[in-house]
Amino acid sequence: MEDNLVDLGNDIIFLYQSGISPEKIAEIKQVDTELIRKILSSVATKTKAKKKRNIVQEVGNQNKWKNELPPDEILEIMAKSLNPEEHYDGQRTIPSRPIPAVDRSDRPGEDSQMSDRIEAERRAAEAPKPLRDIVESATLDEIKRKRSDWEKVSSEVSDLIDSDLDL
Repeated sequence: MEDNLVDLGNDIIFLYQSGISPEKIAEIKQVDTELIRKILSSVATKTKAKKKRNIVQEVGNQNKWKNELPPDEILEIMAKSLNPEEHYDGQRTIPSRPIPAVDRSDRPGEDSQMSDRIEAERRAAEAPKPLRDIVESATLDEIKRKRSDWEKVSSEVSDLIDSDLDL
């Protein structure tokens, strides 16, 4: 008789967890809806009352110094056993493995002459056909002049900053 009640309870729980409503379970199992609700509520209260284990917290609570610092002698031993990291990568993150430095001396950087020619050709393509050569050469001259002016200003600012440091 008791096994039948356990089986009935397990069936009810299984059907309910499968998404079947308590009324439909009562109809299938031919029992009162109130009994179904009692079984389901008892399972819910047992589940809520069951203490959830947290292994990390349980191990941490076994530490004899969890509420106070260890004695000074032990703190000194712990401090001596720790090796400070004096490695500074100069980056925001510390890589998990050493990354070799890259030689960038062979990288020419921006090809300003090529980008100037492309810009001049783009502007010349918008001009009428007979004027394209003139527009292209004028654009190249303008870009070179602007770059030269910028380099001169940049150089003057650098000199000003450098001379300011020679107090």
